Amino acid sequence: MIRGPARLLVLLAATACAQPERPPGGPEDRLPPVVLETVPDTFAIVEPGTREFSFRFNERISERPAAGQLDNAVVISPPLGGVRVRHTRDGLRVETQEGVADDRLYRVTLLPVINDMFGNRLRDPFDLVLSSGPEFVPNVVAGMVEDRVTGAGVADARVEARFVVEDDTLVHWNLTDSEGVFSLRYVPAGDFELTSWLDRNRDGEAGESEAQATTRQGAFAADPDTTFTVLTLIEPDTTPPRLARAEVRDSVTLDLEFDDYLDPEAPGALFDGRLILARLTDTTTAAADAPGAEPESDTTLAREAEAGAEEEEAGDSIVADAAEVAPADTLTIPPGKDTIDVRFFHSHEFELREREKRDSVAMAEWQAMVDSLAAVGELPPPGAAPQLDTAQADPGRFGLSGLRVPEQALTGVLAEALVRGVPYELSVNGVVNVAQAGDGGGTTVVVWELPPPDTAVADSLQAASDSLAADSTLVSDSLPPDTLVLPDTLPPDTLPPDTLAPPDTLPPDTLPPDTLVLPDTVPPDTVPPPDTVPPDTAWTRPGAAPPGSAPPLPPGPVSAGKAFPWAIHAARSRV
Repeated sequence: MIRGPARLLVLLAATACAQPERPPGGPEDRLPPVVLETVPDTFAIVEPGTREFSFRFNERISERPAAGQLDNAVVISPPLGGVRVRHTRDGLRVETQEGVADDRLYRVTLLPVINDMFGNRLRDPFDLVLSSGPEFVPNVVAGMVEDRVTGAGVADARVEARFVVEDDTLVHWNLTDSEGVFSLRYVPAGDFELTSWLDRNRDGEAGESEAQATTRQGAFAADPDTTFTVLTLIEPDTTPPRLARAEVRDSVTLDLEFDDYLDPEAPGALFDGRLILARLTDTTTAAADAPGAEPESDTTLAREAEAGAEEEEAGDSIVADAAEVAPADTLTIPPGKDTIDVRFFHSHEFELREREKRDSVAMAEWQAMVDSLAAVGELPPPGAAPQLDTAQADPGRFGLSGLRVPEQALTGVLAEALVRGVPYELSVNGVVNVAQAGDGGGTTVVVWELPPPDTAVADSLQAASDSLAADSTLVSDSLPPDTLVLPDTLPPDTLPPDTLAPPDTLPPDTLPPDTLVLPDTVPPDTVPPPDTVPPDTAWTRPGAAPPGSAPPLPPGPVSAGKAFPWAIHAARSRV
């Protein structure tokens, strides 16, 4: 048995090791806790000055809420000062700083942040509605709170509705759920003001750095009634939007990006912008003129100038780096291009403009077809009319309130085309951000880059040049004279004398007397051309027969069998 200080130490150690956790054993609990009873009961008539309320659940609940502190798990509307929430074995006990006032309706809301011992959260808010005198009228102020930039619902935003009742202002409030939905039930009849903000520090006041919504006026048309309103939160911002970068899309289109979200309801045509030829006095780069760029040292500029001079002397007239901008005074600029007006469009405005252009072309083609058919007395086929793009849905994204979601970009359309490789200074003014901070804009240098050299064409031209040079070389210059042979002809001295006869040639004794051996059946290498006859076989006088040949034929007609006995004899002798 442990006595005295030792027992005290054991008890302290056991207490320090004890931690709340799920009870072991039994089936797993996946059901959320449910409120079984409240004190006072819901819709009860309470005495003025009541300051305590309690909630009892169907199971034991955790001391730790899912978010925030336990004191923030209860909302009392109208407020009764500070709220203290205590955890009991089977529920929660709420104590307020002030008591219930006379002739008022109150709503004590338990937020869905209460967990049971298995981590299951209270599914929906629970409202305990009480009265210290007036009748319960189910007037409801409901709605949603959205983010102006994303258009999505905002969770945990504070929403307040202010009512003026008998020269007194009653404030009913609540927090939005995870999807941005709120509801204020059993509020007084009459007109009210509705506002919202993101109460990050939980002080119940709209701070200067907290996102806020514009106050909206509301009223009930009947009694009871329900109103629905979408409130839009905007982060406070008094800084005008600045131009971050600009890129050339094509010869007449620019893409601009800003450091803030722009007001999509302000037409882009209201913004002022133009392009001016960049009159650079030294070898400055376009990147150096970009927002946030640091100027280069004089030594670097001098070194780049010397390098540019060396390239010019070598005949290299194209700068490889497109960001490098040559002095404007050395460029040949077409007349009328020094200043170019720019018209700006939001993305949805530019898309509508492109749709109108496509529709204009389609309608012109359709009208031309109708006129051509009418000229021959025909009608267009049914259903052949073009489907207009402008009849489609409005482009862009919209928030819960129907407001267009803002963007950080603009598209600039030029009045005249850019010149490649020429630097222009772009200036933009009068741009308004989504928080209505105006007079934004900026300047930067843009260049429509020169096209990269086509190396494939250069390679093909070089290959064609090499091929032409090879074809222009004579064969006789590349081969010795004694090695030149006719195509597909073997030298005569490479065959033995007994193999000169073709394999398909008949023996001499099988040829009939009247058979004529055609010249193309004799191997070409055995019949020398006329200009290769040896000098000793040439005829000595005109009309004389060659040595060893038959005498000349007598004049007059002869038969085919007796006309050329000498030719047959000569052919056999050659074989």
